[in-house]
Parts: sequence; C-alpha cells; structure tokens
Amino acid sequence: MPSAIVLAGGWSVIEASMGFLGSGFLPEIINAYGGLRTSMRKQLDKNPGEEGLLALLVFGCFVVFLSFLPRLLATDLSQSPDQSIAGGIILWFFVVMFFLPLLMYGIAWISHFFSMAFGATSSNKTARHALFWALAVLSPALIAKAMLSSVFIQIGGVLGHNTLNALNIILALAILRIWGAMLAEAKEFRSEWRVSGVIFSVLAGISLIIRLGA
Repeated sequence: MPSAIVLAGGWSVIEASMGFLGSGFLPEIINAYGGLRTSMRKQLDKNPGEEGLLALLVFGCFVVFLSFLPRLLATDLSQSPDQSIAGGIILWFFVVMFFLPLLMYGIAWISHFFSMAFGATSSNKTARHALFWALAVLSPALIAKAMLSSVFIQIGGVLGHNTLNALNIILALAILRIWGAMLAEAKEFRSEWRVSGVIFSVLAGISLIIRLGA
C-alpha cells in the first residue's frame, strides 16, 4: 500500500509540472500528461462527431505504424540483411491501418459493456472517445519506446532482451494508467485506478483465453 501511495504521489507531481504548452492538437496531447482526466473532459466537451473520432483513431493507428518502423528496420538489419524491408513495411502498414481500427472499435465496445456492468449510463460513443484519445496521448510514449527498442535490438544479448522486456512492461503500465483515467472520466467513475484494474483483468483474461486456444 505505501508503494501505491508513493506511485500515485509521484504521478501527481508529474501532472502538476505539465500544462505549459498552448492550445492545438499536438500541444493538447503533451498537456494531457499534466492532467489526464482534465484532458478527457475537454475532449468530451468538444463533442466531436463520428468522423472526428475516426480521424482521431486514424492518427493513433498511424503513430502505431510509425512506432514499429525503427524496430522493423533494426530487426531486419541485425538478423536478416537480405530480406526485403519494403515488403515488411507495406505488410505492417496494411495490418495497422486496416485491421487495427476494427480491433479498436471492438475493444471500445467491450470496455463499454463492462462499464455498464459497473453502473455507467453514458453511450458507447464515450467509450470509443476515451480509447481513441488515450491512443493519441500514448503516441509520444510509443515513439520513444520504439526508438529505444531499436537500439537494444542492435545490442542484443541478455542486456538487450531484459531491457526490451522492461520497456514492454513500462508501456503496458502507461496504457493501463492513461486509458484507465480516460475511461473513468468518460464513464464518470470516481476511481481511475480501479478502472485500470478492471482493464488489466479483462486484457489478462483475453490473453489467457488466446493462449489456451493456441
């Protein structure tokens, strides 16, 4: 429990030090780290239509595509220099830009279903908005993680492997924290940490089912 209090306090200090940029889409993403729920509330107050949410999702998916490029290049150059890098880039672009949006809509629907089970009354649109905005806010972390991963892939060995695992864990915690806060605000839940816990439980359950069926 003390460690959780320290973690929450540390995040509060980080949030308090942000918010120094102006308005605009990209500054809003950076300023979101200074107040996750506040940024989500501002997004909800704008009340964008479905086309606006789709544009937000396309942006997030494109960032996911960009975040994979450094690792793809590092892997190809370090393990199979003769393999066509262009082919891998085209394939990844197709997967991310065509299939990931469908997956994101499905995840948003699942999060809405579980939110309703815990008493939420808002529409499915707010769940989509929370997930798509969380993906946009995660974009700097995705790019940073991708650049670091490419470096440690080149290093290889135990150090490279352990560091990659640590980066994946940090990114997973960031996803839980940011998406949990956005969903908590969108669904008007008081505790964002509990929402993050529910998200973790759902994702862990889905992962377990996939592993058992594999």
